[in-house]
Amino acid sequence: MSSSKYVCASLLAVAISLSVFVTLSALDQAYAAKYPYKGQMSGQNEVPPVQTKASGEAEFTKVANATMKYRVNVTGLSNATGAHIHMGKTGANGEIIADLLNTPTSKDKDTAYGMIIRGNISASSLKGPMQGKTLDDLATAIEKGDTYVNVHTTAHQNGEIRGQLANTASTAKPSGSTNSTNSTVGFSTLTE
Repeated sequence: MSSSKYVCASLLAVAISLSVFVTLSALDQAYAAKYPYKGQMSGQNEVPPVQTKASGEAEFTKVANATMKYRVNVTGLSNATGAHIHMGKTGANGEIIADLLNTPTSKDKDTAYGMIIRGNISASSLKGPMQGKTLDDLATAIEKGDTYVNVHTTAHQNGEIRGQLANTASTAKPSGSTNSTNSTVGFSTLTE
């Protein structure tokens, strides 16, 4: 191959690689904008830690009609007795502030690998220390690292898997056990 053909082929390979990288980055950002709040759940995040093969991810966003939409994907268990958002920092247990399972607006479905829980939260469904507050107050608590999601089972009535909620718009890779953001950024709004 002549040197000019080699240079052209190399430049084409670099251009294609950059194009793929930019496309994947844009898709990542679009997904983070759709679900700006996430928590990676595991038994190790429970207080005290729980031995389980189950894991999961909880995702939340505020939609245009003043509700918060959520999706909780769980693998390794299908017998959840409860799923909630709790008020509590990493390493501390806290009160339930929103029910996610067995509510009038939630739907759950067993899958081949676990279960999916979907639904909506409104300000009127907030309870405990969030009762009477707004979804913006909930967003502020999430931003401060004051909330976590956990899924309860018969075997682990206090929670089998847990994940601290974090803002994916300001933390590229949210962790189930830490929240590296301290900024206050409101919800992104979707129209659906």
